[in-house]
Amino acid sequence: MLHLKDVTIHSLNGTVYKGGEEVFLTSLEYRILLTFANHIGQVLTREQLLEQIWDVAGDFVNDNTLTVYIKRLREKLEDHPQRPTLIKTVRGFGYKMGD
Repeated sequence: MLHLKDVTIHSLNGTVYKGGEEVFLTSLEYRILLTFANHIGQVLTREQLLEQIWDVAGDFVNDNTLTVYIKRLREKLEDHPQRPTLIKTVRGFGYKMGD
């Protein structure tokens, strides 16, 4: 299990909880979240994230798709998605989870 603030990721069964309640994520949202969780405190560039979420069928996941999915993750996991504290934007570099 991985914990960050009030979000818990149960990687063995692929479930995510926020404040004790299960949050339902798409497979791509979950893969992005796991990528962040495995790199807590590190700034990940958009390119690094895109490499991690490349579709297993070989379908390219584009930059706009990444933006949309990070927005959706914030809406599901952040208390105030417009002022994120969990998944932070590092202007000019990418994104970061945790401190």
